[in-house]
Amino acid sequence: MSKVFVLGATGQLGASVVEGLLEKNVSVTAYVRDASKAQKLFQQSANLNVVQGGYDDLDVFKSAVAGHERLFLMVQSFGNMLGIKSAFAKIAYEAGVKQIVDISCTQEMAPAWRSNPVCEEHRSCEEAIINIPNRGKYVALRPSFFFSNHFMGDIHTICNANVILGCNPSDEKRMWISPTDISSLAVLALTESIEHHNDCAYEMTSEALSGDERAQLLSKVLGKDIKYAQRSAVEEYKANRSVGMPHETAYAFVEYYPQGQGHITRGLPILLGREPESLEAWLEKNKQAFLQ
Repeated sequence: MSKVFVLGATGQLGASVVEGLLEKNVSVTAYVRDASKAQKLFQQSANLNVVQGGYDDLDVFKSAVAGHERLFLMVQSFGNMLGIKSAFAKIAYEAGVKQIVDISCTQEMAPAWRSNPVCEEHRSCEEAIINIPNRGKYVALRPSFFFSNHFMGDIHTICNANVILGCNPSDEKRMWISPTDISSLAVLALTESIEHHNDCAYEMTSEALSGDERAQLLSKVLGKDIKYAQRSAVEEYKANRSVGMPHETAYAFVEYYPQGQGHITRGLPILLGREPESLEAWLEKNKQAFLQ
């Protein structure tokens, strides 16, 4: 198995990717800001090496990535993402990395050029990496909304008022994917033949669900009546801003939902070797968090 370097190894997806690779007996280097956090997250393994560094520690990364054939690239730094991803990708390819698997964003939620700053930033990153001269292969995973986004605002309104909120109409669908499926596909791409996945870009949407449909599933799993309540665009924008979103992102999250009714990714069972995880199954695994 090729040695795999994991950037963002203590995040939700990164940690799952590290665990999935170790289960396959792959040699993994986890690049983390806090080595003590990694020690708590992962069991000791002869196949795991932890390197402490941040986005600004390019010399540390350059030294550590040498000898690896594959890189998992996960960056959560909106506004700075393009510079960070392109710098790390360039260093990795120059060090001999033959494949990068990158967590990008579905382009189906950007109905027009520059209409969605989140999608646009990810698109710019993909374009920058693709255009690196003499690069290795580049695989982009493009997930839609994570099921785990329910842990952000919804969990609080469910626990406090048995309601989920949104500014879109109750029957308007939004695209969703399980984080389990994202990390599973990343692990597969990082362990299967590099030539097999080549320079593929994989959209990842397993379900399109309305607010009412999500409320029905929550009610079924949690055993209590959960309703979807529509609030105004202004209220939605203020709620987004209250958790630290910059204006352009908070506005985009209000405005682009009506466009987010794209198709289900039919090829997911081909890529995963199984059916994708449903929201109902994901809620069953995490139901206790919503019953506090």
